[in-house]
Amino acid sequence: MENYFVTGKNPVVEGKSKKIYELDNDTFFMCFKPHLRSITSKREENIVGTDKQRLIANMYFMNLLESRGIKTQIKANKIENIDGIEGIKVKKITTIPIEFICRYYASGSIVRLYPSLVKPGQKFKTPLYKFDLKQDIKVSGVDDPTLNENYIVGLELLTEKQFKEAKEILAKVGEIIREDLASKNIKLIDMKMELGFDKNGDIVVIDEISQDCIRANDIETEESLTKDAFRQFKSDEEVLNSYKEFNRRVVCEL
Repeated sequence: MENYFVTGKNPVVEGKSKKIYELDNDTFFMCFKPHLRSITSKREENIVGTDKQRLIANMYFMNLLESRGIKTQIKANKIENIDGIEGIKVKKITTIPIEFICRYYASGSIVRLYPSLVKPGQKFKTPLYKFDLKQDIKVSGVDDPTLNENYIVGLELLTEKQFKEAKEILAKVGEIIREDLASKNIKLIDMKMELGFDKNGDIVVIDEISQDCIRANDIETEESLTKDAFRQFKSDEEVLNSYKEFNRRVVCEL
């Protein structure tokens, strides 16, 4: 595995797939690690190179959102290099502990949990929105349990006004990315995003939008170009090639 250490600094946040370093009071450096995990597929490993491909995709999508008037966490519109580590400079934020999910087609957990209501590949007339608490499976035996609006507001994760705004952002971001991918002959099946508050109290898109949090297939062949390749137990090389092909078509970069 490559080196992910910034000289003289300890990460303020480190997860299995990211490290975040503080550069100054309002600037942080976020770099990716090549870790992939699927709890339902019971597969977890490092695939070298996927980190770089996620970084490229994330920078592309964050810039796309900014160009469309959606505020994000990024502080610079290009990939930075610090001590030989590539990453993104981001603003200080307060994370909202919720995963915001939009679904356009039936796949993954919605098929497993509601087989009497949906069929694999079914297109929804309107997007379905889902809200999961960011909570590790070790806490209660359930990974990211689902929340409804009553829970989100009642447990004071967000106010009613904030939740309404968050849903509007979810819908706008989903449509921007769905349309962008469709123009490149890619079908967006579903995606998840994370939101947070900046220093002004505004809700912004944070963390990562990449092959790891998008489920997308080639429109004609239905071949996965994102993390489903990993869930389908394709080889490390095939997974990496899927991530590269996604960037080749979407970002025009390998």
